[in-house]
Amino acid sequence: MADRILGASLERVTAALPDAIKQAMQAAIPETYTPELAAQFAEAMITELRKSPATSQPITAAERGTEWTLRWGCPDFCIEEHGQPHALESHSTAPIKTSLRVADLDCSGYSDNGENLPWMTAQVVVANDKAQAYGRETRVWLGYGVHLAEVSPGKAREALATLHGFCAELEAVVDQADEIAKDDFEGDPEIAAAHEEAEYRRIKRISEAAA
Repeated sequence: MADRILGASLERVTAALPDAIKQAMQAAIPETYTPELAAQFAEAMITELRKSPATSQPITAAERGTEWTLRWGCPDFCIEEHGQPHALESHSTAPIKTSLRVADLDCSGYSDNGENLPWMTAQVVVANDKAQAYGRETRVWLGYGVHLAEVSPGKAREALATLHGFCAELEAVVDQADEIAKDDFEGDPEIAAAHEEAEYRRIKRISEAAA
């Protein structure tokens, strides 16, 4: 059952876990709760979820069989767990995603709510509820961290062309960075410590003078 529940939504489940664990610990064991302990629990649970074979590949409608397909009107590719609270009302393919995650790239500190999400994702979503009345529409979902763009296949192809061009330019930037980084070096810890001490004393003098 875990594969059906988590397969298509693992990344969003893991993104929600840290806050959920914080709230649960604060309610259940307030006397021992600390943010650090909650973070450790969340990290351990997320690691175990990602290790689970059950979450490695969502089950498609074709694999579920004819009864399922007829009941929910699913195309063979659909991986939605219809009937579950988290499921979409439309039909979707399994998302592709980057191995890099938001937390691997974002040093701004503004991505805490989505730091466990992949950097980029993409999947096809088909809306065909009451198709005779409202028609059938195919869209592409392009995810980047907590953000999601829902676009037409044509617009998605435009995005793909833009990415192709950007990747060529990015390669040039990275090549340049490799060359420039050859002049990088480690600082002297003793000099750094002396500088920090001097800054501390300077700030302290300013604070005392203003008091």
